[in-house]
Amino acid sequence: MRVSDRVTVICITHNHEEWIEETLESVRLQDHYSKELIIVDNGSKDKTVEKIRNWVANRDGNLQVSVVFQEQEKPYCQVFNEQLDKVTSPYVVDLSGDDVMYPEHLSQSVKRLKLVNYAAFVFSDAYILTEDGEVNTFYKRDNSGELVDNMEELGDIYVTLVRQNYICSPTMVFQTEILKQEGGYDGALYYEDFDIQVRLARKYPVVFSNHIGVLKRRHPQSLSSGQYKRYQSQMLPSTVEVCKKILDMNTHDSEDEALGIRVMHELKHALWSANFGPAKELVKIGEELDLSGLKFWLYKLWLKKRWDISWVYQKVKG
Repeated sequence: MRVSDRVTVICITHNHEEWIEETLESVRLQDHYSKELIIVDNGSKDKTVEKIRNWVANRDGNLQVSVVFQEQEKPYCQVFNEQLDKVTSPYVVDLSGDDVMYPEHLSQSVKRLKLVNYAAFVFSDAYILTEDGEVNTFYKRDNSGELVDNMEELGDIYVTLVRQNYICSPTMVFQTEILKQEGGYDGALYYEDFDIQVRLARKYPVVFSNHIGVLKRRHPQSLSSGQYKRYQSQMLPSTVEVCKKILDMNTHDSEDEALGIRVMHELKHALWSANFGPAKELVKIGEELDLSGLKFWLYKLWLKKRWDISWVYQKVKG
């Protein structure tokens, strides 16, 4: 294994005491031995720091590990970028402290990227574990485990990503040079994956590796669980900003059509959760896209009247 194959895993954790040891072990157990691990505790108030210290002190093997403990929580994108600046490996991974990588994830991902070395990142399938213990793959597979859709023919992946959430972000392995060249994550945003995926897909190819690389947990403390939090979603304002970026990046009618679908989806959830500020901005984007039709008219009326039935939304979601 050459040094040029090295992968740096940046693991940012916050109040992940229940899962952090398993997450860190999953990095150590990767069969891709040219790797290093940067652990950042982002101001945890539980026993995460203690568990990190114990794991580092008692780990087996020769995995190179560095640790940063922050007393106060900082914006996620900013924390990641601070560590990205230090990375000299050709490949980098953003791993949350509650997710787990399967042993062949890095080796399979690097193998795929080396075949298409001009791609910005590679992504793969994942197991999604719910709080109730239900497990499903991110992409639909048949009874024999084969993918239902042909992932080798991604088509215009930019349009797909604008239209819908298509990639399980914890599976992504980036080309470090490209990620740095594009400025890393947008530090002004609350979350990173929607923005970085569309920005990179706008300019570079991305590739899929047909393996199940990660176990992603969905639980009430996860970042995505607050996407449409009643009244005060911290994610929706960032989603609005990314939609504005996409509007500026778009050059074809098909791309605007995809953005229109995304705007209608986000607007629906913003209204149902009574996040009227982001809803207002989404309506403005919709009007710039010349959206029309009964549904968009009803959404604008809903916003104007500020009908708050978010309690129904929370009950249905819960």
